[in-house]
Amino acid sequence: MEGDERPIILGAELLMLLALFANSLALKSWVYRNTTSLLYRQVAWLSVGSLLLCIGGDLVNFNLPETYYRHGSVVKHDYLADSVWFFAPGYLLLLIASVRVALANGMSGLPIAGLLSVAGIIGGVSINAMHLPGTGDYVAAITGFYGVFITMVGASGLALVLSFKTARFKPGVLLVGGGIVLATVADSVIGQFWIYGNGGEGYFPAARYINWSLYIGSQCLVIHLARIALWNGPASASAPAPVVAAAPTSRTIPIS
Repeated sequence: MEGDERPIILGAELLMLLALFANSLALKSWVYRNTTSLLYRQVAWLSVGSLLLCIGGDLVNFNLPETYYRHGSVVKHDYLADSVWFFAPGYLLLLIASVRVALANGMSGLPIAGLLSVAGIIGGVSINAMHLPGTGDYVAAITGFYGVFITMVGASGLALVLSFKTARFKPGVLLVGGGIVLATVADSVIGQFWIYGNGGEGYFPAARYINWSLYIGSQCLVIHLARIALWNGPASASAPAPVVAAAPTSRTIPIS
């Protein structure tokens, strides 16, 4: 992504992120209008905070200064490691939100911990297979940590879906849970093809475009977490029903 099209593409992506964030705020407001449940309101805020932090990571990944090999001589796009300082806390908020909803839906902590642990092991094996000899300690450490962590985030999406019991096959539940899993897939593209791919040169910009498509698709789905939890969770029956104005009538009711 070079030349005259670079500012156009980055500008379009930034507008996309701003529209996504505005939609996230609108969904948070919808949750506040439709329930007084502290759980769902907190989940809505966690979703907003998650997206905001991830947007910070996106700005780092834009590589506005167009500098490469910042942390060593092996990985060209090693600035991607710096974005973990935003993406890790952002996705941590999403993981917390998913686990809180799963626990509120009646899923016990043991199977959730089991899913996250197995996912972490898979992530560790995967990132170890990608690693290139000579990668600097900073890039190796931060991508190693993140490879384990983001796989656990994806597993939280599976736990979320399973926790909805009879509602687990509803399209909204599957889409949001799948969106969380998709975040892991998007970041695996970064590791495999953008950071460590092609001997550290990366398959750029093809890998970037694939990652961006998967990432935006994921974010478009996961911002609906609080809403689908409210619609399908066990506490949904306690949510106040929308106020409907009574239809006008022409009858005169006698007052005794």
